[in-house]
Amino acid sequence: MRILTLASLLLAVLALPGTATAGDDRTFTPKPLPWSAPDLPNSFRGLYAWLGAEGPDGWATPDVYYRDQVYWGRIQPSDGAYDFSWFDAGLAAAEARGGRFGFRVMAYCPGCWMHHRDDFPAVTPPFVPLQPGTDIPDWNSEAFLAGWEQLMADLGARYGDDPRLGWVDVGGYGSWGEGHTNGDGAAITRASSRRVIAAVLQAFGTKHVVVNAMDPTFVDTALDLSDRIGLRTDCLGERDMFSLIPSSTLLQQVWKRAPVVSEWCGTGTTSPSLGAQQVRQFHVSQISSGNLDVAYADMTPREAAGWRDAVKHSGYRYALRSLTLPRALQSRSTVKVRSVWKNLGSAPTYDAWQVRLEFRRRDGSLAGHARLPVDLRRVLPGTRTHPGRVTVPALRAGRYTLVLSVPSTDGYLAPMSLALASRTGDGYVLGRVTVD
Repeated sequence: MRILTLASLLLAVLALPGTATAGDDRTFTPKPLPWSAPDLPNSFRGLYAWLGAEGPDGWATPDVYYRDQVYWGRIQPSDGAYDFSWFDAGLAAAEARGGRFGFRVMAYCPGCWMHHRDDFPAVTPPFVPLQPGTDIPDWNSEAFLAGWEQLMADLGARYGDDPRLGWVDVGGYGSWGEGHTNGDGAAITRASSRRVIAAVLQAFGTKHVVVNAMDPTFVDTALDLSDRIGLRTDCLGERDMFSLIPSSTLLQQVWKRAPVVSEWCGTGTTSPSLGAQQVRQFHVSQISSGNLDVAYADMTPREAAGWRDAVKHSGYRYALRSLTLPRALQSRSTVKVRSVWKNLGSAPTYDAWQVRLEFRRRDGSLAGHARLPVDLRRVLPGTRTHPGRVTVPALRAGRYTLVLSVPSTDGYLAPMSLALASRTGDGYVLGRVTVD
């Protein structure tokens, strides 16, 4: 936790829009961050780094996603032999950015680059049988299913408790691990689908898990298995996203309890402006940095505006509108509090965060903190008022600077960036309070 300097505290207080009093209460109204400001660098929202692409200068990509790097034949070139180095590299890359790592393991990748390289292992490991006369795995064979279950169990044992790992894309079955056959070969059965998806859920019991929403049998099986399952669409910006989401009222409700992540489509007709509409309509949390046919620097003004709109609206974007406390605060007392929050993004956070009021001394050091009764996972797009009570920490009588901070519960991620203009260090200065 960075110590706030006296100078930074004074500057932040002077920049505040002021406070209002009514009766025995005092209301703080922090200044909102302009929409034109740089995007908020929070994990599991906005851009994630993929395919070696980055956003334009000034656009944060804290999270890292691997697919081509961790295909099954590469990480398990023979039965019982693993190469975990690619997962370790992805986790380290995410940590260096202050974000988290997500991955999808493919077992079949038609038309992919590694098929043309003799120095790369095959996508399908040699111990998985193929459908007769094809290069497509036999999805319903015991060798595929048992091998997949063991792979997920071993990955879960190694990385399931790593705070740097944020989410797992189910993968395994289908073309590019997308949960569909692309019209090639025999499909997986519902019973086999259940084993593929359950293996991921069991191995990563505390992580976000998403499944591609293209094949009705596969996605229905996933949603029947667990409420933890979120969705993925791999063609943002294309008409209907090549996904079941636009036509399914059931899938359109999933975002209220689990995330929807996406990647840009790579077709010549992909539209960033349409992608921005889809982000808002279908409550998308994440967007890939790569896969668009045109680079940001080469976009038309309309395309660039659509791209910025899509990224900034994706996921959560919280702002505290107001905080009301009694004017008279006493050490160790329990007082009524009312906070008004607005989520300007398309979805809530799906992680547990603490929302704290910090009482800081004149030199910027922390004297104590109180937990606000707000669960940001329940703050959906729009405005919501949260009444409740807080207990003032044990403090000496005197004046304190009141700072709002939203740290992660596991301590791995930096405190959340809010859409407020008064950030100083790890929090947001609200004003000065007196404790008797």
